[in-house]
Amino acid sequence: MVRGLYTAATGMTVQRNKMDVLTNNIVNAETTGYKSDSLVTSTFDEVMLNRINDPNISIVGSNAVGGYDYGSHIDERITDFSSGALEQTNKATDIALSGDGFFTIETADGQIRYTKSGNFSVNSEGYLVTQDGGFVLGKNGRIQVGSSDFSVSAKGEVTGATAVSDTLNIVSFTDTGVLRKEGDNLYSIYGSATPVQSTDTTVRQGMLESSNVDVTTEMIDMISVYRNYEASQKIVSMTDKTLELTVNLGRIGG
Repeated sequence: MVRGLYTAATGMTVQRNKMDVLTNNIVNAETTGYKSDSLVTSTFDEVMLNRINDPNISIVGSNAVGGYDYGSHIDERITDFSSGALEQTNKATDIALSGDGFFTIETADGQIRYTKSGNFSVNSEGYLVTQDGGFVLGKNGRIQVGSSDFSVSAKGEVTGATAVSDTLNIVSFTDTGVLRKEGDNLYSIYGSATPVQSTDTTVRQGMLESSNVDVTTEMIDMISVYRNYEASQKIVSMTDKTLELTVNLGRIGG
């Protein structure tokens, strides 16, 4: 009985975490370059139940009752890196990537990170920066465009009257599973993996890549998660009442 309570509780925990992920996806449905997440779940390792100290069962042969698992748990969080739609903005500082490439960013504390979000701006020193002030990197380091009057070719070559000529450092990953979200639409590398120069990415100036979140699908999944959570909650409630009755009967019998 207590095992049933534990199984239902783990199910509720999984559904709650799924709801958190779905909610975050919907909240970021309008976030430039955002990639949706999903959770992969599986059951705990199955254990074998055996009947012991039962005089009706011979010690010869197996007295196994059968398999039993202790509910489900979260295996991993997966990010869907499929491309979002490209939207025309006609702003020179808006840059989209068509393909598997990522922009390379130097954060305020000097860390190297990666992003798909190209809604950049030009800071007071003339450098191309992200919304939170991180520097967009080129092959020669920080990209100085001088002003918003600059051009970026399909290959990422930056030119302009006051710009220092450079090429956007667009990289890709053999396995995007090594990337971890850090907030502000930035990704860090998990482990010792290293990026490579992207060869099949086209740069689109004056455009932005929208989020790849399908709001309709997310809403349908939310309804399913809610119903699963509700079912597990009912099992917990029923088991709790049964345990209460058992305790009360024990008191009466005692």
